[in-house]
Amino acid sequence: MINPTKAMPVSHSFLSLADSTDTHRFTIMQDPSRPAPPPFYHQNGGQPPPPAASAAIATGYPYAAQQQYYNTTYPPPRSYASRSFFRAFFATMICLAVVFGVVLIITWLVLRPSLPHFTLHSLSVSNLSSTSQSLSATWHLSFLVRNGNKKMTVSYNALRSSIFYRQNYISESQLAPFRQDTRSQTTLNATLTAAGTYLEPKLIDNLNAERNASSVLFDVQVVAATSFRSGSWRFRTRVLKVLCRKVPVGVSSKSSSGDLVGGDRECQVWT
Repeated sequence: MINPTKAMPVSHSFLSLADSTDTHRFTIMQDPSRPAPPPFYHQNGGQPPPPAASAAIATGYPYAAQQQYYNTTYPPPRSYASRSFFRAFFATMICLAVVFGVVLIITWLVLRPSLPHFTLHSLSVSNLSSTSQSLSATWHLSFLVRNGNKKMTVSYNALRSSIFYRQNYISESQLAPFRQDTRSQTTLNATLTAAGTYLEPKLIDNLNAERNASSVLFDVQVVAATSFRSGSWRFRTRVLKVLCRKVPVGVSSKSSSGDLVGGDRECQVWT
């Protein structure tokens, strides 16, 4: 049987030894002159676990390391309403443009509009005279205008006829507007007068040389604002241009008048 009074000193001595051991260990860890222990290398080159994981292993609770909270900021949700609106708007505009284009193409194929034909039927000059820098004369023009469209009428407005010599303006005249029915022909007359119109001396010399050859070449031009119409369909107004190039007029140096040489002349027409 153990005596309690004698067992107490043994326990007290054991505690004293443990305290002294802990104190010595702490002293060794706090001693700056003592070299640091070598690093501990884990297997396969791994790194030591983080402090939280070490604490979790030490406490025996493996989920302690997962108790981390992140202050994550998420971007505000994008608004797709405006984007959807613009997509729908552009899609609608494209569809309308396509439909409108198809309607125009079908209408164009059904009506098949064509430009009218201009033929210079007659051209005469009278009272032709010239000085070293000027020209005077009167021209009488007659055009045959034919509308060959089967389903479209043509209206002519703001008509103006001009005459040129070697691309140099001489005179012009305003003409009355008119309208043409389908497959119809109209005679268009014009009178142009020049009284002392200035021309370069070189051009006067060329004109006198042509008169000596009994034929002077003039350029005749007609400009008009035209519109095509078929029932309720009306196309936009276009500027119609007519040009008759190098029209010969038989006039000699001994005469002041002359007429068109060679019969009718087809004119170039474009818009």
